[in-house]
Amino acid sequence: MAKVSAMITRSRTRTSSKPQILQEDYVKGLRIDRIRQAQDEESWISGLKKYLVGELRDLDQGEAESYSLIATNYEMDLNDLLFYCPPTKRTDEDRDGLMRLVMPEALHQDILHHYHASLEGNHQGVGRTYQRIWDRFHWRGLYKSVQRYVGECVDCETGKGRPTISEESPGDIQATHPFQIIAMDHIPS
Repeated sequence: MAKVSAMITRSRTRTSSKPQILQEDYVKGLRIDRIRQAQDEESWISGLKKYLVGELRDLDQGEAESYSLIATNYEMDLNDLLFYCPPTKRTDEDRDGLMRLVMPEALHQDILHHYHASLEGNHQGVGRTYQRIWDRFHWRGLYKSVQRYVGECVDCETGKGRPTISEESPGDIQATHPFQIIAMDHIPS
């Protein structure tokens, strides 16, 4: 006869503290760091950020002039992230609602995948995918990027085939004698 006794294993013990990796603030900080690093690695974004904070000594005259033309549409937040805000005649509060995060080229594919091919995106078409990305993010050539990505999506191409018609269309039938073809419009109540 065998004796069975209950044992406490590591999987059955519960800890009251959350692991640091699962804390929302920690994950948010990782995302901010990743975006900031990618922005700093892209030359036009890092140059514009330098212009906005007044570090003009690092820019040549041509760069400074080109950044001066677009600088009014960009702002930096407390995390040193660059945001785009389209020109508007609204108040500052409305302007804050219009601000979109500037995404560097290194992160375009991640954003396109999330808003088109993931469960969040659900393989919507060009228009819906573009609108959802445009509401939150900004990069030059955004619409063309979305068109290219959706057009090259293998799941969308293979899942949406042409309809197969097994018979002739009713519009191709030719009557040979009166009342051979009868049509009726039905309007449901």
